[in-house]
Amino acid sequence: MDKTSLETPWGPLKELNIADRDLCLEILSCDKHQLIEGLVVENIFDQIVGSLEKCMPGIHWLDIETAIVDTEQENIGRWHAFVWVRTRTAGLGRYLIALGKRFRTWVVETDTPLTDFFVREFRPEEGLGEPVRIADLMIRLSGRKGKSQTVNPDVRNFARQQQSFWGFLVGTYEDKLGERVVLPRIFLNQGIQRWFRRLWNLDRILVHEDRIWLLEIKHKYPYRRKNLSFGINRGELGVFDELSKCGIDCFHAILVKPHWHMHAGSSYLLNSLEQREHALLIGKVLDERVIRQISTGPRSSSPGYTSFDGNNRLDYFPVPANSFGELGMITDPRVVLADKLATGLRGVDLPTLTDERLSGLRLKDERK
Repeated sequence: MDKTSLETPWGPLKELNIADRDLCLEILSCDKHQLIEGLVVENIFDQIVGSLEKCMPGIHWLDIETAIVDTEQENIGRWHAFVWVRTRTAGLGRYLIALGKRFRTWVVETDTPLTDFFVREFRPEEGLGEPVRIADLMIRLSGRKGKSQTVNPDVRNFARQQQSFWGFLVGTYEDKLGERVVLPRIFLNQGIQRWFRRLWNLDRILVHEDRIWLLEIKHKYPYRRKNLSFGINRGELGVFDELSKCGIDCFHAILVKPHWHMHAGSSYLLNSLEQREHALLIGKVLDERVIRQISTGPRSSSPGYTSFDGNNRLDYFPVPANSFGELGMITDPRVVLADKLATGLRGVDLPTLTDERLSGLRLKDERK
């Protein structure tokens, strides 16, 4: 084994040609198809939030990837935050200091030419520690060798993966595909997930005035209990809770699928105007008060396909659909949606979502 570069299933990181699109597809296809479809939705959401600067002058977007790990081990610190810093921007220091209130915080960087991810512990009073190769650190923290996790083939629909990859990601990211899409998956899956299973990545962080925000987007459909509800994973809610105690609140957005079944992917965003016209963007602020309210409510268990590897059931909390506010239809102009989002971030109530509104947008078909 080459000890001078991070090992991956495709060879040492330094030997990977991440400009090779076939290799990029191979790497992304190792995850469940919902992940690559989620990347499509995340990019569309990013195009919307990119207009926030027109509505909220003074925003600082952090050019980072954040991985949150629950080690479940108090002797090494239960909660860890790994922040891969692509470029140092205004607001980065505030973010790292905030994380340090609840997380053992690490700054991750890469070298040129690319061979590995290097990790340095961040201590506000002392600065950054000495760099360590990420695999060496993970072995030291976990006390064991890493083990790759296999994703259940039942949640890896290659046709859906190809459609999202060739139909959207390649044309959208062009020569940045490897750097912006594939390397983050290698960082998460090969750099951390082999040692720690309880891992979450944070989508996008912005700093505005005295606030730090996490913006998260999900692509899902509601289910009916007594009323329409959306589920939020118990582990993910636990992460949001820790972040809120750091002073980092979450704006949780959902793009509601026009079809309400598990077979509905993101392809309609590429090829069906009718379905796009039925896709509603909603959201709500998850702060300490709201998180406490959700986490003290009833809890349920979801099917295995909702987990990272498609093998394990997950606990989740139901969140009533009518507790969300409407941002607008995905077909609305970006600046209109961004203005609604800015309204929510300022603490102003958005138009309340109703079950009737959601049900009226649902497209019926015969597939169960």
